[in-house]
Amino acid sequence: MKHIHSYYSPNNLYNKIIEGLNNLGKDLSSVTPDDLQPVDEFHIRGDIATKELIELGNFTPDMHILDVGCGVGGSTRRLSHETGCHVTGIDLSDEYIDAAERLTQLLNMQARVKFNVGSALELPYADNTFDGAWSIQMNMNVEDKLGWLKEMYRVLKPGARAVLYEVCGHEEKAIYFPVPWAQDNSMSFLIPKEAFHDLIASTGFKIEVWNDKSDLAQKAFARMREPTGESTLPELGLHMLIGNDIKTKAYNMRRNLDDERISLIEILAIKPN
Repeated sequence: MKHIHSYYSPNNLYNKIIEGLNNLGKDLSSVTPDDLQPVDEFHIRGDIATKELIELGNFTPDMHILDVGCGVGGSTRRLSHETGCHVTGIDLSDEYIDAAERLTQLLNMQARVKFNVGSALELPYADNTFDGAWSIQMNMNVEDKLGWLKEMYRVLKPGARAVLYEVCGHEEKAIYFPVPWAQDNSMSFLIPKEAFHDLIASTGFKIEVWNDKSDLAQKAFARMREPTGESTLPELGLHMLIGNDIKTKAYNMRRNLDDERISLIEILAIKPN
C-alpha cells in the first residue's frame, strides 16, 4: 500500500495545475469542470465515459453518493455538477485529496462535494450511510478486491446503486508495463472479468448491468504510437498525476487492448432491499 501511495503522490500538484491553467490563459475566477478535464478525469475515455456513467447511475439531487478512489476529484465534481447530488470522495493519496479540495473550492463546489483521505478497505463511514456508490478504475491497484467490495456494500443503504468502471485482466496473458496505474506488476492486481463478476456477486450485490466497453477503449487508444525521443507534454494533462512517461503508458494501453490482455467493464450493481 505504501508503494501505491508513493506512486499517486506527485509533489506540489495543485500549484502545478494552477500554473498549467495560467499558461493556457484561463481566468481562475471562472474556471469550469471542462477546463480541468485534461488533468482531473483520470480514466479511459475521460469525461465522455463519466457522462455515460452518470446516465447509468441515474442519481438524483436528494442523494448522497460515495466516490471510492476519487483521485483529484474530477469525476466526483462532474457527478455533482450534472445531477445536483452531494458527493463524498475518498482516496488513499493525501496529495490527491489536497488538490481535490482546493480545486473544488476554486470551482465553488465545496457545499456539495467533500473529500476524505482513507483506504477503500477500511471506509470511515457507518453502515447504510450512502444512497449510492461510484468507483472508477481503482480495482487494478487493490489486491483485496473482496474486502473493497464488501466495504462498499456495507456503507450503502438497502436498494442503493453502485456504478463501477473497471479494467480487468486475462488469465493467461500478462500485460505490458508500464501502464497508467502501475510501473510494474508489484502494484497491479488485475483479474479476469469473469472472476471479477463472481466477486461482485459474492458480496451480495445484484448485477443489473454488465457492459464490455473494450472496443470503445481500443478506439480511444488506436492512435497511440511508441514514443521516440523526448516527448512534448501539454500544459495540463495526466502526466502531472502519473509521470512524464505518460505516452509510453498510453502506447502500452493500446498494445494491451489490441492483444486482448485487458478489458474495460461498465457495471451497475444493486444492494438488495
